[in-house]
Amino acid sequence: METTVGQLLVNEALPEDLRDYNRVLDKKTTAKLLAEVAEKYPDKYGEVSDALHRLGSEVSTSKGREASVSLDSLRTPDAVRKLHNELIGKVQKVLAGPGDSKAKHEQIVQAVSSYIDPITEANYEEGLKEKNPLALQVASGSRGNKHQFRSLRGGDLLVSDHKDNPVPIPILASFSEGLDPVQYWAGAYGARKGSVATKFSTPKAGFLGKQLALAAHRIMVTEKDCGTANGLPVPASDPDNEGAVLARDAGGFKAGTVLTPKLLKQLGDANVVVRSPMTCRAEKGICQHCAGKRERGGFSPIGENIGLAAAQAVSEPLGQGMLSEKHTGGQVQRGRGNKAGFDLINQLVQVPEHFQGAAALAETDGRVDTIEPAPQGGQYVHVGGIQHWVPPHEELSVQKGDTVEAGDLLSSGIPNPAQLVHYKGIGEGRRYFVEQLRKTMAESKFPAHRRNLEVLSRGLINHVRVTDLDGPADTVPDDIVEYDDLVRGYTPRFGFKTVAPKQALGLYLEEPVLHYSIGTKVTPNVSKVLEGHKVDSFKVHADSPSFAPEMTRAMETISHSDDWMVRLGGFHLKKGLTEAVHRGRTSSLHGTSFIPSLAQGTEFGTKGIGY
Repeated sequence: METTVGQLLVNEALPEDLRDYNRVLDKKTTAKLLAEVAEKYPDKYGEVSDALHRLGSEVSTSKGREASVSLDSLRTPDAVRKLHNELIGKVQKVLAGPGDSKAKHEQIVQAVSSYIDPITEANYEEGLKEKNPLALQVASGSRGNKHQFRSLRGGDLLVSDHKDNPVPIPILASFSEGLDPVQYWAGAYGARKGSVATKFSTPKAGFLGKQLALAAHRIMVTEKDCGTANGLPVPASDPDNEGAVLARDAGGFKAGTVLTPKLLKQLGDANVVVRSPMTCRAEKGICQHCAGKRERGGFSPIGENIGLAAAQAVSEPLGQGMLSEKHTGGQVQRGRGNKAGFDLINQLVQVPEHFQGAAALAETDGRVDTIEPAPQGGQYVHVGGIQHWVPPHEELSVQKGDTVEAGDLLSSGIPNPAQLVHYKGIGEGRRYFVEQLRKTMAESKFPAHRRNLEVLSRGLINHVRVTDLDGPADTVPDDIVEYDDLVRGYTPRFGFKTVAPKQALGLYLEEPVLHYSIGTKVTPNVSKVLEGHKVDSFKVHADSPSFAPEMTRAMETISHSDDWMVRLGGFHLKKGLTEAVHRGRTSSLHGTSFIPSLAQGTEFGTKGIGY
């Protein structure tokens, strides 16, 4: 056996069956190793972790010089200097070209933004090849990140001022080289941005957390099992499936099986349908089986408010991450100057009028007829006779002749969740929102569990706008009502029929199926998903429904509650309460919201309230 002294020392501290002389111990593998120790040898966990800790302390003090930083560790790699020279050439070309100062500033920002990721990766890869101790620290997960390492050897590149506007001066000198006066001036704006961000991070994150809590606070466990066969299609390889309940048979396991790490490993790469808070059919709140087993290791007891727990679990890392902004010096860390981190997360839930960095979405089903340059820059994409504009900084994701469906992406960028909900429906909009929010939080180093995001998605995406006089009971056109209330009392319209997926093309769902919601148009993609998960038949109607899905801002979610007292806990009280008076809204102490009981000071906290 060929190995190293380090491997021998580490494995000597481990139980014999957990020894591996080729293992690379970084942050993730160390956590996984300690988890195995805790599972297999709980009585030895303290002894093993203490032995590893003492080994690390002894080696770092006796052999620390082998990992110490030298002047050579701070040298800018040749690959990074080459990219610097390319960028300088592009900036000089912009400065010598036509256009006013504003246009040139925007072009410089775009040019520098396009080099952020290539320079960051080139610097990191060269550092690993050189076995640079700073790069190895980043790779291990013990200290720092790629962007901080780039600042040390490749420059900050682009910083923002205190108003989040990128400063159009590329900072190509690294911390180790020192800055010239112009770059120092630009860097001072970034430092000020970091200082200002520290002051405002807590209130910003706190306000978003409050909105998430209000949106999800009615998601309470109210019964044992709603009995639905619907659920969320997910890859079995996703570790966040642990504790979820199978909604449909999969891989020899029956519906109702609670997924464990062992079962997930047996399922492999298969796609499965799991019960989800987004698809629960409980009379009020959600059931234990759709909530799944959670952090306490079992099903949540009836009466537990998992909505507030999910909001807290998501918002706390945001607050901590925001406080770390002071360490970035105002760096712009995302290409093309799009929003990133907290700003992007906040944008996803706020439904802004202008969604920054939005991808172009198809507004109708059809074929891509033509693609042509737009006079103002970018390109026009014509689908089914409708013209769509793709901005110049976004790349096309379709070609002439491609067939697309309403809501499909035509370009790179981030799809606006509100538009996705409008084109794809409540159910598909919820699924996309979970995926995009999870991806954004992971990229921003804010850990979030998918099943917590499912809870938030149900609270945030839960409204439809009435479009017809024959809409839901007690509504008039243009009313915004909660989808969950609508679906609980919904009966299929006269003329519905029950068909198989292939016969449902072009028709509209009259009942929830899988994660799809009532009113969703059955397109070829929807039909394919339903067939893939062996959905034999379901109810559909030839006419579009009397309502259209609509995503509201996080701070407005409870402003449309049918219970007027619930609205007291939200915003826009004058508007909400005036509408409640005009429409004769009532209130109940026995809903899933604690606000009516708290407002009246009656029965608050009494067992049985809320379900």
